[in-house]
Amino acid sequence: MKKIMMIPALVVTLGVGAAIGSTTLLSGSAQEKKILSMQEIEKKALAVVDGTVADIELDQNRYRSVYEVEVHADKEEYDLKFDAYTGKLLKQKKERQDDDDNEWVNANTTTNLISKEKAIEAALTKAKGTVTKIKLDDGIYEIELKNGQYEYDVDVDSITGEIVDFEQDMED
Repeated sequence: MKKIMMIPALVVTLGVGAAIGSTTLLSGSAQEKKILSMQEIEKKALAVVDGTVADIELDQNRYRSVYEVEVHADKEEYDLKFDAYTGKLLKQKKERQDDDDNEWVNANTTTNLISKEKAIEAALTKAKGTVTKIKLDDGIYEIELKNGQYEYDVDVDSITGEIVDFEQDMED
């Protein structure tokens, strides 16, 4: 008698679960989310802080994907974290800049520098993949690309646009 009662209860439970699952799929809440581009995040960062973006890095792990952005303003340096999918500002930290933070940029006016986009174009001539990091450091754009199999580090001269260093490793 107990077995006869459990079978209909099991069928009802499975039916309700299937109905809820199909409703979730139809409502679109299970759609694959798309990560925002570095350019979109750079615009959001500059809307928060008026300055120059010195570093953008996409940090992905099992639990969350975030962009870490470093912006240099007059005498301050801002570290911002944005949700990579929504663009929501998650964290903002402000600290005083050290004298060496802008030493190279001050010596070489930013009008001489190629854009981040041009540096990325140069890097993509050497390796194909998705840009996960770009940083301007001592006159060099340090660009990291990943393609699912390999990770590439490409250094591009910020004035000439020439590739000055290239490394390829298996992706972790």
